[in-house]
Amino acid sequence: MRLFVGMNPPAEACTDAAEALDRQVGQPAPGMRWVPQERWHVTLAFLGEVDSDRIPRLIEGLQSVAADHAPLTALTLADAGTFRGSLWLGVHPTERHSPADHLARGVQRAMRAAGIAVERRPWRAHLTIARWRSSPELDRRGHDLAEGLDYAGPTFDIDAIRLVHSVTGPNPTYSDLAVVALRARG
Repeated sequence: MRLFVGMNPPAEACTDAAEALDRQVGQPAPGMRWVPQERWHVTLAFLGEVDSDRIPRLIEGLQSVAADHAPLTALTLADAGTFRGSLWLGVHPTERHSPADHLARGVQRAMRAAGIAVERRPWRAHLTIARWRSSPELDRRGHDLAEGLDYAGPTFDIDAIRLVHSVTGPNPTYSDLAVVALRARG
């Protein structure tokens, strides 16, 4: 099973961002496609292909992490950028040593402890909103689109992390295998 651990901004925050994109951009350039709003999420750790018998251990690790982290408060979707073949909105505040950064690091450590080889590159909190098959022309268009976006959304809170099964293909789907509440207080 292809898995990741993520968190979902509330529908209100996503709807506000989608409406702003519609006003500012409308349709993306030919060859680019919007990611449907129902698949918008912030990845904390990409796990890749994992045998289903390991899922209970992954959930235990997430429960342990969640017990040490309070819900994330006063987050916002703002700014835009690109990775090769994708356009994203940033999530703030998520700089190094922020509560969201500590949560992502805790999730990544827990997944490594469960035997999953999680990448060690720096985490950048983002919400992918458009994709395309990477090419110099489309990557340039994506960069120009990111540069032209002027968006800062309403604040929101996140109170849970999710272990998600990702099915790829022409019609990708995400399904929650576990939703774990962030519950540390103070």
